[in-house]
Amino acid sequence: MTLADQLRIELRDFKPAIYSDVLVDPATPLPKFHKPIQAAMGWEDVRMHGFVVPMKSERYSRVQANRHFEKPQAGGWGVPANNESRFKLQDVMATPKDKRLYLYDFGDDWEHVITLKSVVETDTPLPHLLKAQNGCPPEDSGGPGGAEYWAVVWYEKAHAEHAEHDVALDMFGEHEPGWLVFEALQKAVTQLQPKLRRVQ
Repeated sequence: MTLADQLRIELRDFKPAIYSDVLVDPATPLPKFHKPIQAAMGWEDVRMHGFVVPMKSERYSRVQANRHFEKPQAGGWGVPANNESRFKLQDVMATPKDKRLYLYDFGDDWEHVITLKSVVETDTPLPHLLKAQNGCPPEDSGGPGGAEYWAVVWYEKAHAEHAEHDVALDMFGEHEPGWLVFEALQKAVTQLQPKLRRVQ
């Protein structure tokens, strides 16, 4: 048995809620913790990301620099107050009900609220996806506002901007906005588990 953080990762500004529940090793370094977030939410991990410790309902952009945990950028610009590689998950959240923010894509600004629901004992290999509700919007769809707009276009076949409807279809494909395949997310998370070495 080992200790695991049971976390809810919820994409902010969407109703119905878009979230995934995962089990993660508390000793996971933040750069590695970023990976199960991406896998559990169905993102493609092609954009920048960062973590912050918010005050109450504070937005990511409003959090003071000394509470940011980010990766230094190439060329030496944008040096963060806290290099995420020097911290583990347990360093930034350890008490049930702790909330942290994770931002993916410093442009579309996909802001996630991560809540530590509980610390449990488990013999399940980590990380592990427990549950998922609704799929994230497509990459590069313009953030929450853009995703909402293109979802409306996808549903309304007679939308005023009919010429743009093909763009919505290209983004969402044949499946409606919010569609997800739990097994695909679970497989992506499972692939992050350490591989067991075979005994010779």
